[in-house]
Amino acid sequence: MINEKQYTATNDYVFKRIFGHAGNEKITKRFIKCITGVEYNEIELDNTPILEADLINSKMGVLDVFIEGEKDTNIDIEMQVTSKEYMADRILWYWSKLYSKDLEKGKEYSQTKKTICILIADFKLKNLKNIPKYMTKWNIREDEYREEILTDKLEIYIIELEKLKEGYKDKNKELIDWCEFIKAPESLDKSVIERNEYIKMASEELEKVNNDKKERRLAELREKAILDEIAIRNTGYNDGKAEGIKEGIKEGIKEGIKEGRKSGIKEGEKKEKINIAKKLLNMKMNIDTIIEATGLTKEEIESIKK
Repeated sequence: MINEKQYTATNDYVFKRIFGHAGNEKITKRFIKCITGVEYNEIELDNTPILEADLINSKMGVLDVFIEGEKDTNIDIEMQVTSKEYMADRILWYWSKLYSKDLEKGKEYSQTKKTICILIADFKLKNLKNIPKYMTKWNIREDEYREEILTDKLEIYIIELEKLKEGYKDKNKELIDWCEFIKAPESLDKSVIERNEYIKMASEELEKVNNDKKERRLAELREKAILDEIAIRNTGYNDGKAEGIKEGIKEGIKEGIKEGRKSGIKEGEKKEKINIAKKLLNMKMNIDTIIEATGLTKEEIESIKK
């Protein structure tokens, strides 16, 4: 596989293959202990098969690592490589879904399980920009009496891999090693792998994925789906419809109106439509869709292609 791309655990399919695959419980238990400080003797991994369609369609939650732990605890680990709007709200929503699903009709609230969500982000969260730590832990605390926690059933951890580049150090050296393994395993010192049996096992699982044709195919599909999602977000194109593009055009027109005079409005509108059309052509969108989205004629779009 020397000439082929080597996938890392930042690919959320690969991440789940390493940390969410039945048989890899030792790896996952050790990783969770490094994050939460809690050691679980037994955990159960959700071993639902991952289908190609799930990877292409980016089904929400299908690539999370869901763990049922002892001590009445549910844990969800999510690997994210693209910054999504309202990421903090998103992880809180994930937590609420996991917490509430355990609350069956007629069940006492006291019987609900502690729910832990762990977000590993290969980017910096905007609303955490003033916090230099690469890992933050969140609970519900009283405003004045900060040491008081309302309930221990909500626990959220956020790991920002990009902050490791800034040289932030803490006492949890092993967690830093795990983060480096996830982000860039090729740069991890070999002595770390040799002395840490759990990271060594994870490295062996990663090697299996990269050496297996079917596994590589699934990782490739997932990567392509993410790249497509980024491209769609950048152009405003959504679910095969032109509504998002039209909204993008409207925003562009507003900016053009602010900067130009009334006499130049039409010219600004046309220029914005042409810019959108160029982006869609680069995405290999068909001519009819571009006509619907921009209002340009077929001849005008053909001239842009030349």
